[in-house]
Amino acid sequence: MKKKWQIMVGLVLSLVTMLIAAVPALAQEDEEPVAAASSTRGALAIIAPWTVPVGKEFTMRTFLRENQEPFPGAGVWAVSADSIDKVKEALGELREGPKEADVDRDYEGIVGRHGIFLGRTGNDGRLAYTFEKPGKYVLIAARNGYLPGFTRVGIRGANVKALGIKAPKRAPVGQPVTMTVFERGTQEPVEGAGVWAITRDKMEALKQEAETLREDASVAAEEKDYESLANKHGFFLGRTDKKGELEYTFKEAGVYLLVAVKRGYFPGFAPLAVIDRPQALGIKATPPRTHVGKEVTLNVFDRKTNDPVADAGVWAMSREDAEALKKELASLKGDASTAATERDYEAAVSVHGTFLGRTDADGKLGATFDTPGVYLLVAAKKGYIPGFTTLGVKELPQPKNTTRPENRLKPELFPTDNVTLR
Repeated sequence: MKKKWQIMVGLVLSLVTMLIAAVPALAQEDEEPVAAASSTRGALAIIAPWTVPVGKEFTMRTFLRENQEPFPGAGVWAVSADSIDKVKEALGELREGPKEADVDRDYEGIVGRHGIFLGRTGNDGRLAYTFEKPGKYVLIAARNGYLPGFTRVGIRGANVKALGIKAPKRAPVGQPVTMTVFERGTQEPVEGAGVWAITRDKMEALKQEAETLREDASVAAEEKDYESLANKHGFFLGRTDKKGELEYTFKEAGVYLLVAVKRGYFPGFAPLAVIDRPQALGIKATPPRTHVGKEVTLNVFDRKTNDPVADAGVWAMSREDAEALKKELASLKGDASTAATERDYEAAVSVHGTFLGRTDADGKLGATFDTPGVYLLVAAKKGYIPGFTTLGVKELPQPKNTTRPENRLKPELFPTDNVTLR
């Protein structure tokens, strides 16, 4: 019996020894999942739309990362994208500092020093906010005692309306030019838009500065001052009326960029070439064919308006002289050193032609030719491009010989009532 009890005691001691050895191992296995879960316990998360238009309210939601439950009372800050690295560095230093409970770590203080406070979440963990300026931000949900949560949001500028401007591509110096400004999307006329003219040497600088201002997210679209750029590089023409129209007369020739500007719109652009082109004369001979010694009436008029032109000189020349004149006029036209309205066409014409006279107040001149031929008639006056026409002059027809030969006697005719027929 004694031996039997000794065996039982030995078995019990062995079992106790095995249990004592297994307890630390079991305890160590239980600690590992606890350590793995510690990174998610007490950590906040925040979600929000990726992009939001400026001026439009949106909602962000904060929750506990470990159980996805809404988290009320969390403060939310917006930190600019270029400042987020400083915030993360400061938060990292706080976590790696002296051992203290998360509840004693001032996460809110660090985030608040670098960001814009948006508000605190309600009982449902939500917070609504409206950004007034575009930009890229990192939203941070923070509350002392919890690790902060992060998400990004882009606040894009509102869709900016753009202007368009309609004008002729070419216009002569001294003649009114009508410009029409409209909204590019709707084609509706825009009243009160300012219009500037930019010379060729300043066009590129204006376009680059306007594009830079357009992309500047720090300034709201409706606050961007494009008028200052237009004033800097060009000269002001005026503002549009209720029909979106503006009339202006250019005094100097050149190539211009027309710029339409109004607050809240991106500018509109249109090219315009102002040409130093004088008016042109026309000349008409009545009749277009005549005879030697017969007077012909020459009418000189403005080719565009058909109004008579007084005091215009008229010359006549042969075909050979006309060819020489043509070359000289082409050379004079290509002379860029002299304004078109100042070119002396009369001097060139007088060298090659015969002067007939000047038109009266009605633009008329009477002329008589004593030599047959085909003539080129040229009308010239300062400020006008010469006018041309041709005139054919023939010899007077010889009178027909009506005398009958003497040996042929013309019978005398009598009234039939006095003649008796046999």
